[in-house]
Amino acid sequence: MSVARTAFAILALAAIVFLAGCGADPAFTSGKVYLQQENYTNAIEQFKIAIRNDEMAWEPHMWLGRAYADTEELQMAHDEFFLALDLAPDQKASDAIDNTITSYWQKFQQEGNLLNSASKFVDAILEFEKAIVIDPRKPDAYANLGYAFHMNMDYDKAIEAFEAALSLAPGNEDLVTNLVSVYDSKAGNMAVLGDLENALRYYEKIEGIAPDTKDIHYNIAETYYGLKDYREAIVSYERSLVVDGEDEYVLYRVFLCYWGITKKLEDEGMPELAIPELESALNPLERLAELNPEDLSTHRALARVYNKLGRTEEAMLELGIVEELLQQQK
Repeated sequence: MSVARTAFAILALAAIVFLAGCGADPAFTSGKVYLQQENYTNAIEQFKIAIRNDEMAWEPHMWLGRAYADTEELQMAHDEFFLALDLAPDQKASDAIDNTITSYWQKFQQEGNLLNSASKFVDAILEFEKAIVIDPRKPDAYANLGYAFHMNMDYDKAIEAFEAALSLAPGNEDLVTNLVSVYDSKAGNMAVLGDLENALRYYEKIEGIAPDTKDIHYNIAETYYGLKDYREAIVSYERSLVVDGEDEYVLYRVFLCYWGITKKLEDEGMPELAIPELESALNPLERLAELNPEDLSTHRALARVYNKLGRTEEAMLELGIVEELLQQQK
């Protein structure tokens, strides 16, 4: 009887081992052991064997992604992680894969943040780019990458990074603020280089995403003025005056725009079309005279406009004010 019982026990043990073997791939198990030992070459080889053994199994892909990530073969790691996500049979599996992806993303993200804080922007850029390769779905790495590029004065790449971040987190106020800042830097740089058309393009981008940005209408108007597009300049100067209707510099610029349009029409042999423009030029000048009645340039300009309009009496009155002011200054 004892022999029979022993034989039965051996058969039962064999059955258990056999059943366990059905549910576990030795190559997959070996791969995890090699990975724990940091023997990446053998780990990768074993995970690939496990994948060939079962092309629909998600776990070997996830672990192969880990092996690639640990050796900074990041694009290959990304491909395996997201293939595993595609194969995940349920939410639990998806969460496990996402947690694994996030752990590597956080590693590079945190290193990049430390380097940003130390003003080591070139090195920080490399870390944020690694994070993005691992997981391009998260806006934070793009935002921090944009900051590093901005501080490194690489405005084009900073814009690209912030725009990518904003596409992933539409309406995020911090991202909008940062993007406005880099657009402004780019526009200012273009203006200094004399490339007013591109400067205008970036100012208008600011207007598109943050129309209440301080001085944006003024900056657009000044750029149009530099381009001698006086019509468009007036539109933006007027928008600026909605914010501050007593800005004397802007009011005088509006006058100069109308004056410029007038001169152009006269040069083109259309003096009759210049009359409405001259009449419009009076509005900002008269407002300036109210705000600062002792400003000589305003009264001189009024005299010129009245004279061109044939309003001689009013022109003489303005010249009299100029003479009186000059006498007071002696």
